[in-house]
Amino acid sequence: MQKKTVLITGISRGIGKELALAFSNAGWNVFGCYKTNKPDFEISGLKFVQCDISKHEEAETFVETAQKTFGKIDCLINNASIGKNKIIFKETPDNWADVIQTNLNATFYVIKKAFDVMMKQKGGSIINVSSISAYKSYAGAASYSASKAAVIALTKTAAREGGRFGIAVNAVLPGFHLTSLGASAGEKYIEERKLESVLNTTTDMKEFIEFVLMLAGFKTVSGQIFNIDSRII
Repeated sequence: MQKKTVLITGISRGIGKELALAFSNAGWNVFGCYKTNKPDFEISGLKFVQCDISKHEEAETFVETAQKTFGKIDCLINNASIGKNKIIFKETPDNWADVIQTNLNATFYVIKKAFDVMMKQKGGSIINVSSISAYKSYAGAASYSASKAAVIALTKTAAREGGRFGIAVNAVLPGFHLTSLGASAGEKYIEERKLESVLNTTTDMKEFIEFVLMLAGFKTVSGQIFNIDSRII
C-alpha cells in the first residue's frame, strides 16, 4: 500500500515540528515548508522546502512540488502563522497587513491549490490550525484574533464547497501549550492561562497532536471546529 502524504506549513518548530514527528512515526510521508528557520531535525519520509506561502505563486509551487515528490496529497495542515501584538490605537497598517497576509491569505492560497489536487483525487483532508483567540478577546491581539476568526469562517465555507468532492475541511483550536515558545512567555502568563482553564492546566501537546493525527483519517467529519483545550469558549 502506498504511504499517505501530509503537507504541513510552518514545520520548523512548535506545533509544526511535533506534527511532523507524529505523522512520520505513524508511517506517513511528510512534506513541509518553512520561511526563515530551517528545520533542525531529520525523520523518515520527510522533505521540506523554503518558501513564503503568503505569496500566492510560492504557495502554489509548494503544493505542486509536494504532489510531484510523493504523487498525491492525503492531508494538508495549515499551521504557519505569526502574531504581532499591538493595541488598536498603536496598530500600523503594515503590521496588520503582515498578520492577515500570513495567517489568512496564505491559508487560502494553499487551500485553493490543494483543492485542485484533491478534487482530481476525489478526496482528502484539510486541517486548519486556528486559535481559541478567535473567540476570546485579549488586549493587543486584534490582528491575530481577527485572522484566526477568519480562518474559521474560511474552514466552514471550504468544507461546504469541498464536500461534494470528498474533501473534508476542519479546524482545530490549540490552547496555550508549553512548547519552547510557550514556555518563554513567563510564569505569570502561564499561570493566568491556567486560571482560565476549568482543569487549571495548559493544553497537553501530546493529546493535541494525537487528535490531529486521528482527525486526518476521518472520512465523515467536516466543517467542524474542535477546541482542544479546557478553556470554555
